[in-house]
Amino acid sequence: VALAVQTVGYAAGWAGHTGWTAPLWSVGFLLLCVPFATLLLAVGPTPRQRLRASLAFLLLLYLSWLLADPVYAASFDESLHVTTLVDLTAGDGWFTPNTMLPVSPHYPGLELATGAVHWLTGLPLIACQVAVVAISRAVLAVGLFLLGSRIGHSARVGGLVVLLYAASQQLYFFNAQFSYQTLALAMVVAVPLLLIRAYDAPRPAQSLLGLQACLATLAVTHHLTSWIVLAALWLVGLLQLAGRERARARITLVSAYVAGLVVAGWSVVAVPLLVPYLGPVFGSAGEQVARLIALDGGGRQVASGSAGDPAPLWEVAVMFGSVLLWCVLLAPALLAVLRGRTLPRTPLRWLPLALGAAYPLTLLARFSPAASEVAERASTFVMLAAALTVALWLAPRLGSGVARLWLAVPAALVLLLGSAILGAGPDWQRGPGPYLAAAEHRSVDAETLAVAEWAGRYLPAGSRIAADTTMSRVLPTVAPVDPVTSSSGSVNVTPLFLSTSLADADEVVRTGQVDFVVVDTRLEDQPLRSGSFFEGSNGYPDSDRLDADQLEKFDGAPGYVLVLDGSVRIYDVRALRGESATFTDRADPGLPGDSRPWQSALVLGLAAVVALLLGRRTTRSEARDAWLLAVSLPALACLGVMATATGFSATSGLVVALLVVSGVALAVLRCTDRVPWSAPGRRRWVGPALVVVVLLATTTYAAWSAWHGLFDHTTLPAPLGWSASAGGER
Repeated sequence: VALAVQTVGYAAGWAGHTGWTAPLWSVGFLLLCVPFATLLLAVGPTPRQRLRASLAFLLLLYLSWLLADPVYAASFDESLHVTTLVDLTAGDGWFTPNTMLPVSPHYPGLELATGAVHWLTGLPLIACQVAVVAISRAVLAVGLFLLGSRIGHSARVGGLVVLLYAASQQLYFFNAQFSYQTLALAMVVAVPLLLIRAYDAPRPAQSLLGLQACLATLAVTHHLTSWIVLAALWLVGLLQLAGRERARARITLVSAYVAGLVVAGWSVVAVPLLVPYLGPVFGSAGEQVARLIALDGGGRQVASGSAGDPAPLWEVAVMFGSVLLWCVLLAPALLAVLRGRTLPRTPLRWLPLALGAAYPLTLLARFSPAASEVAERASTFVMLAAALTVALWLAPRLGSGVARLWLAVPAALVLLLGSAILGAGPDWQRGPGPYLAAAEHRSVDAETLAVAEWAGRYLPAGSRIAADTTMSRVLPTVAPVDPVTSSSGSVNVTPLFLSTSLADADEVVRTGQVDFVVVDTRLEDQPLRSGSFFEGSNGYPDSDRLDADQLEKFDGAPGYVLVLDGSVRIYDVRALRGESATFTDRADPGLPGDSRPWQSALVLGLAAVVALLLGRRTTRSEARDAWLLAVSLPALACLGVMATATGFSATSGLVVALLVVSGVALAVLRCTDRVPWSAPGRRRWVGPALVVVVLLATTTYAAWSAWHGLFDHTTLPAPLGWSASAGGER
């Protein structure tokens, strides 16, 4: 019901009735959270029920976010990673340049795992993206539950850790995206889980191998996260030595040493790209924080979007209530850790204590635009410690009374809803709707994708384009073009658009070897809602508002040949560099990447049979076998390496898929821990089957709405003055 309510709101947004989207999203979100908050806070559920509820809760939160657009990854970060994924699965090999995010091809863990799913199953890339994010979310849910249960010696603590972490600002929106931090977060949770398993095991080799696999996957997935986790491992080992836990310290420090070799070796390759990528971010953040401390301006308006759109009063109240509740819960929880009441009184307790205490700092940093981005990313990890410390303190105080549950559930709902709104930003970010300029996914509409498909059909491979940020990130997902960017070592194209002088524009075209200039006239006199209009334009004066003179100066200008007319105009400027004006005529590209339905049907059919066999196993080994789930992503990344080596050959992918499915089937058949086929056994599938049917119906409706909102557009005409039958040159 909750997902259906949200889907109706999303469908209304796609139809242009955005007034319903945010209210229905909020209602659906609360309806989704109520049963899980009640179950995870209650005293009655068994550990198995809490584990399954934790897993279902985080997966359904992801589905709630996904239903807004299940057919195209339209967010800013997602577009950049889709470009890297498309290049990888097209057989272009390792480190194919991504001019919008040059560091991405050098940290391909996310793309390798996703490419492996595509290689094995032949599914469309969007389905493979969803599969990898869902697996990452499952690892996160199970890992958080088992860590909380092990540290707190109670499944109730484990469930509370999951519930509280669901109330972190970044989980619902940012950490649901197809972005490398999503997979990295799963590995961050898997590392301590496998490390503790190694502490407890008489023969820890299996857990330590899994630990190194997760650390290696993290090293090739996300730069900062791998460094932070490595530093944390060394710190944990040293604190264990200080606390005379020599056996555990030896395991931790040896693991950190081995992982350090991998992280250092991989980072050396990417250092030339990381310095220009990360340097400006931290430099700007530090400068703005210093100005903020000195009360020298540089801040931003709270409870509003980048364009100054104020949030509704009730949303401000819920966000404030959520922050206040977190602070009220953290204060006694951190004090209990300090006094050794909820964690052993060893030096190691200082690590979660320090991280949890950093929560208020992440809130203060939100007053600075640049520091806010760093703080929001950091809150992903700070909230891990905050959720653990609060759960350890809160669990014994909840008791078993119904009255306390009636108080706890509404408080949990305020935490969950307030944090989700705080992490989402303005109402327009919570769902689809008509085109908005410089507004993340709301800038990607049917017209934007029509232009991208036009470029994918007619522009020669390797064409260099100068465009605004939205077009620069969307076009490469379906067209073989390269945006001209300063981050890739080329020129900053901002002066090309801001200057009213054609001489300045010509200089940018020649210096940047630009082939086509893409001008979106819909940007005229629009406020800047997110990021910047152009790559690297934030440092330019008056770059947050564009006028008609700037956007229309190319009309009729010498050397600027209009080849696509409309609200989005494309100019061929190759004549300015003495290049010939050639075009191609490919098939319509459609969705990013390709698909092989015959392979998907065969592999998924066999996988369904194996799933039925798995259903015969008893479930008492769920927690014991959690390490298998933790290493599933490293295993997929390894298969992605194999796929890249074979050029993503469909035949080799099918052979490997059949071997994997056969191996799992044999392992299940050899298992003696099975439930016999019986009437009760069959009846237990009725409930889950109904749930699956409802979810499929809801997802189908959401996909249909999104498809019509994005891809139901007229095909744009061939380049002006060019005909495919007349040859390649115009």
